[in-house]
Amino acid sequence: MAVPYPHLFSPMEVRGRTLKNRIVSAPNMLFQVWNGRPTDFYVGYLEHKAKGGAAIVNLGEVPICDGGTHTPFTKLTPDNLNIFGEMAAAIRQHGALASVELTHGGRNARPWYNTKPVRGPITEINPMGVFVQEMSRKDMEEVADAFADAAEYMADAGFDAVHIHGGHGWLFAQFISPLMNTRTDEFGGSLENRMRFPLMCLERIRRRVGDRILVTMRMSGSEREEGGFTPEDITEFIARSQDYIDLVEITTENFSYCMTSTYYPWGINVELADRIRNSGRVHIPVFVIGAIMSPEMAEEIIASGKADGVFLSRALIADPCMPNKARTGRADEIVPCLRCLRCTDQDNAVRFFACSVNPTTAHETRLGFMEDTLQVPAANRRRILVAGGGPAGCSAALTAAARGHEVILCEAGSELGGMIRYAVFDPLKPDLHRYCDYLERRVRKEAENGRIDLRMNTEVTPELADELRPDHILVATGSEAIPPAFIPGWERAHHVLDAYFRPETAAGDEIVVIGGGLGGVEAALYLCDLGKKVTVLEKAACLAGVGYCYGRGVRDTVAKYGLPLVDGATVTEITHDAVRYTDNSGKEHLLKADSVFYAVGMKSRKDLYYQLWDKAPFVEQIGDCRKPARIGEAVADGYFAALDAGTW
Repeated sequence: MAVPYPHLFSPMEVRGRTLKNRIVSAPNMLFQVWNGRPTDFYVGYLEHKAKGGAAIVNLGEVPICDGGTHTPFTKLTPDNLNIFGEMAAAIRQHGALASVELTHGGRNARPWYNTKPVRGPITEINPMGVFVQEMSRKDMEEVADAFADAAEYMADAGFDAVHIHGGHGWLFAQFISPLMNTRTDEFGGSLENRMRFPLMCLERIRRRVGDRILVTMRMSGSEREEGGFTPEDITEFIARSQDYIDLVEITTENFSYCMTSTYYPWGINVELADRIRNSGRVHIPVFVIGAIMSPEMAEEIIASGKADGVFLSRALIADPCMPNKARTGRADEIVPCLRCLRCTDQDNAVRFFACSVNPTTAHETRLGFMEDTLQVPAANRRRILVAGGGPAGCSAALTAAARGHEVILCEAGSELGGMIRYAVFDPLKPDLHRYCDYLERRVRKEAENGRIDLRMNTEVTPELADELRPDHILVATGSEAIPPAFIPGWERAHHVLDAYFRPETAAGDEIVVIGGGLGGVEAALYLCDLGKKVTVLEKAACLAGVGYCYGRGVRDTVAKYGLPLVDGATVTEITHDAVRYTDNSGKEHLLKADSVFYAVGMKSRKDLYYQLWDKAPFVEQIGDCRKPARIGEAVADGYFAALDAGTW
């Protein structure tokens, strides 16, 4: 039998353990901890990764000791051994190896999560304004023992591996970095000295656990900063480490490359892994992480010899079943990640992990596994009319069809995808374009198979509802722009979506965008990419409310294009060739503008809902029709509305 992606799915033997394929579920989801104890939600989340087909599944960032904690402290106590044992069992029962990432934040530890002082390579005030004490030899011995203690604890809990976090600016990277480690003793100066403490820790771990478990390591392949450590430095470190570790994962140190947004290319660390793996000095398996978003790309990386395997994070958040779908020839059903970083930004900001394209991720304990849920027929088969073929409507139609309902999806236009179809025109948003194509492909396939009655160029009316007599109506008519009618001359401006769908509106070379939220700034970047000279005016602060990680990628791209973002700008008039505005001091400015666009808010299209509210036993608004929001809310609305259908 021919196996799709034969290199990706070939097994590998590592220290007597068999990896059934070359896919590792990377550590993530940091904050599902209550009073030092991981929650049941965390167990379900990890189990789903294993059930989806990954060879190794990692529990994310477990701090090894007080004083080095940068996330809510996970206590390695006798009382918690059972929950860690349950995690390991949940992973292993699906044929995956259970691994846990062990961390020490060093200079980046948060004082509010620790009772002991924060310590690092040198005495300093760190970028967060925290006083950091230089680690003494005694401190280093204690930390090395803590790593060994934690590894032994996890072995006792039933884990197959510990994954030592040596990258991303945590303790090992701090010591190896000539920028962060300026010590003058035996632990600073030369690379030989800077490696000494990390090697001490690795040796201590291996001596303690022997062959009981695998010891793997995450390491940045480059500091990506002038004067920082290089791939050659890391090659030397890994060559010295391979007496103690069994496998290494190559990541990167620079934050923008560590958690790439859609503005960065895929496979951003592959070149680093290639240099290290093929240096002739490293003999353990070298895996790589960093925006590896498709099985095709993973296959090419391994087949070409650039790495031995891949760590996947967001790709498996978006679709934990990606490995099994790829292996069984269903790659076209893999839900694409948007690289919107909602997962990371929400996890860090509000301790609530969520995915824009997978409504159940991190909530499997309460909701069940999405793939399982969609294979269970609804209790009562119903006729469901979906009005609108945007993300909410498509999500609802696909979910309802999977559960056996009779589904009629009506789209007033000639194409599916709704407003996110703008990504088809924007080369800076390839991941959203890919998701838009995925929705259309899946819906049309279900229509071809007779599971969705797809009616394009069909507007839902009360008369059509009377004719169809549905049991449920899901109104997904989206939203429309709020015009800036408070600005004299606003009729001369266009909404930013017109820049994509009606390119003739972007006439001339000098363009002003009014509204510095995410929609306005991203449209401005698109216009910059077309060669336009663009300025963004925002009454408050540009990109306010945008998540830190995704916002970092947007701001990097703003800097790349030299796009001016003007905060505190109150627009007072739009003329035939200029925009007049005042700044916070009241000073007036005049900007030449061949074209003007606005992005000052959206409002729901609710008229159809009120026309249809009594045309079926259940009539619901979903997506932007209910409340203008981002794509994640629309997808979730459609999924849960369809999931509830047939309950009564």
